[in-house]
Amino acid sequence: GCVPSKALLSAAKHAHAMTTGASQGVATVEPDVDYAAAKAHVHNVIETIAPVDSEERFEGLGVHVIREYGRFISETEVQAGDTVIEARRIVIATGSSPLVPPIDGVDDVTCHTNETIFDLRERPEHLLVIGGGPIGMEMAQAHIRLGSKVTVIEGLKAMGKDDPEAAAIVLEKVRAEGVEIVEDAQAEKITEKDGRITVETPKGSFTGSHLLMAVGRKVNIDKLDLDRGNVAHDRAVTVDASLRSTSNKKVYAIGDAAGGLQFTHVAGYHAGVIIRAMLFGLPSKAKTSHIPWVTYTDPELAQVGLTEAQAIEAHGKGAVTIARFETHENDRAIAEGKTTGFIKVMVVKGKPVGATIVGAQAGELIGMWAMALANGLKMSAIANTVLPYPTLSEINKRAAGAYFSPKLFDNPWVKRIVGFTQKYLP
Repeated sequence: GCVPSKALLSAAKHAHAMTTGASQGVATVEPDVDYAAAKAHVHNVIETIAPVDSEERFEGLGVHVIREYGRFISETEVQAGDTVIEARRIVIATGSSPLVPPIDGVDDVTCHTNETIFDLRERPEHLLVIGGGPIGMEMAQAHIRLGSKVTVIEGLKAMGKDDPEAAAIVLEKVRAEGVEIVEDAQAEKITEKDGRITVETPKGSFTGSHLLMAVGRKVNIDKLDLDRGNVAHDRAVTVDASLRSTSNKKVYAIGDAAGGLQFTHVAGYHAGVIIRAMLFGLPSKAKTSHIPWVTYTDPELAQVGLTEAQAIEAHGKGAVTIARFETHENDRAIAEGKTTGFIKVMVVKGKPVGATIVGAQAGELIGMWAMALANGLKMSAIANTVLPYPTLSEINKRAAGAYFSPKLFDNPWVKRIVGFTQKYLP
């Protein structure tokens, strides 16, 4: 659902843009949304990128593809259909599927997930979303912009895993666009009658035309017979820092199957880690400190490394410096009227240990900090980087500048040295 959701968000962004041009002299109009055509765009995108993951492509690379479920029959053997394969190394890369929790009545109603909602061709009149995490908020904003009424039902706090200050900015914008967000409302029962779906919670009942379940994902390991392969597991395969099974050293797991962060780019990173180990015998361990992630709402919220709270917990408040810059001080943001948001960078001993960005194109801006964390760069490396003007990317450089400014201009020794130098310079 990663790319399809972004395709739908793109359509929704175009619709929303038609209503926001008044401040720049462009008359606003009510968008005439063809929901079926928007979904056709989504499927065109899916078809365009499908060859990258196709069976034909992998066979062209020399890979033998077997279209069957695989399962362990011993520590070194996997069976797929009628084929039994004995291997020196086995990699589990089964991914995950949308989680549908056992809420009373859920099996008796039409329940969409982020993998099935893109098949809808008729616009939901009122979409109920259970789950206020990234998927839930993205789909809620997309559908409100495409003309649906939307209610998000969250058992705890919406976007509760994100930096609360950044999350508050996103939630304020989404609510302002008309999405109803109900927090601390655990779904207890779901019923469907006369084409209407009702979700009962301690905070009342909510009725709509369609239901989207967006409460997370479940790792696909149920059909693998892991116990027969002596592969330790819980909700995912239990692995060490090298992504190797803790109980069967011939087995590796990557991506969602290894537990931890559930992102496509993490699976790609994991693949590189185990290839270095399996093919070249090089010691290689997987890290998470440099892995970025993005919630593609408007404004976007991007994170890499530690949040402010995590950094303080890990290093102590006195050891952490927060370097901050507000988006409304960036000239490009001002020119485009996209001034909502900020960046804050958590710094320990001159090196960033985390960065939070909320605002326009936050997902594009976070890359510089992912590179910094991956390579152990200091804040000076960011501050010394020359960036084109005017661009949003200057937000990163200005944040680095905000880290050094107090050290330069509030330091009495620096002031004395500058004064002395200026006094005797010709």
